[in-house]
Amino acid sequence: MLLSPLRRLWASWTRWRKRRPFAGGLLMILAGVEMVAIAQLPLELMLYLGVGSVSTLIFSGMLIVLGLVTWFTPNQHVVSGSFAGFIALGALVLSNLGGLVIGTLLALVGGGLAFAWRPVARPPRKQRRRRRGKHAGRESTEAEPLGEGEVRETNPLPLEEDRPLQA
Repeated sequence: MLLSPLRRLWASWTRWRKRRPFAGGLLMILAGVEMVAIAQLPLELMLYLGVGSVSTLIFSGMLIVLGLVTWFTPNQHVVSGSFAGFIALGALVLSNLGGLVIGTLLALVGGGLAFAWRPVARPPRKQRRRRRGKHAGRESTEAEPLGEGEVRETNPLPLEEDRPLQA
């Protein structure tokens, strides 16, 4: 009884995670966190050092936001993945070698995963029926066997002579 809510929670988490480019967003967020962790400097010293340290905060913040955008709006995966790649390359030049190259590599891989992700088509929802008894309402998914000499009808592709001529 105690495990039932945990199973439902785990099933809903898995369903949420599989419907979006989760790994790409996670790698983008990790890249941003890694860049900030490498440049742990007081704010006054960052402002004194100039572009290199301030751009680290800007690039890492943008990578974290892009990772969250990838998670919560998966239909924008192409935009967020390509922006993450551009930001990673900019961070390589402007921000402590992009977190000692580790942050740049994480952001490039995460952006590539987000860019290449394709949503999986969900199967159609079955008609839900109230179950009466143990096996009531279940339908067989197996095709009926064909008798001897019977042929199952399919929709074939049109033949060359059936296609209209193009002018």
